[in-house]
Amino acid sequence: MDVCSVKNALRRQQREARDSMNLLTRQKASAAACRHAIEAWEQLRIDRNGEKLTLFSYLSFGSEISTAPLIEHCWSQGDRVLAPRVNPATRTMELREMDQHEDIVPGIWNIPEPALTCEEWLPARWMEIDWVVVPGLAFDRLGGRIGYGGGYYDRFTAQVKAGKHNSACPGPLYVSLLLPGQLLERVPMEPGDLSVDVLFTPDGSLDCDHAKSTNDE
Repeated sequence: MDVCSVKNALRRQQREARDSMNLLTRQKASAAACRHAIEAWEQLRIDRNGEKLTLFSYLSFGSEISTAPLIEHCWSQGDRVLAPRVNPATRTMELREMDQHEDIVPGIWNIPEPALTCEEWLPARWMEIDWVVVPGLAFDRLGGRIGYGGGYYDRFTAQVKAGKHNSACPGPLYVSLLLPGQLLERVPMEPGDLSVDVLFTPDGSLDCDHAKSTNDE
C-alpha cells in the first residue's frame, strides 16, 4: 500500500474515533491541553520582556479540539490573533486579524472564519507570527502529522520558509493541540509535509525537536 493510501486510511480511522468521543471528555481534554499551551505562551511573553505576541490559529469546528480557550486568553492579554480564511479556488489561506468573537462568521463548508472586514496579513508579515496552531488528526513524538489532506498548512509553511531569507525574525513555532488517542507511535510522512515543533496534550507538552535529536543519537 502506498503512503497516500495509508494516510487516507489513517484519516478515516482517526476521524471516526474523534467523532465518537464523549463530548465531556473532549471538553475536558481541550481545556487541559489549552492550559498547558497558555503556560508556554506566557513563558514566551516573559522571554520577550512582556511584549505583545502574535498567534495564528485555526478556529475549531465539529469534533476538533477547541482552540477557543487559547484564543480568548490571547485577546485578554491584548495579543494579536490571526485565523485563516480558505480560498478553495487557489487552495490557499488568507490570514486575517480578529479582535473579538463578532469577527467570526460561517465560511466554506460552514467552518468558522474571520469576516472579510478583518485586516488581512500579507505574506510579507508572516515572519512576525510567534505561534502557528496547526490542526490535525494524528501526530507522533517526532512532530509528524496527518492533516485533512488539503495541503493548506504545508503550502503555508513553504511560503513562510521562503520568506525567512528576507527577514531577521526567527519565524513562527508550529504547535498542535491533541485530544486523547491522537498521539501515535509513528505517522507516515512525505517530503514537503509539515512537521510540528511542540505538541500540547491533556497531560502536558512534548518538545518534538528534542524528540528528533534524541531519536537521531
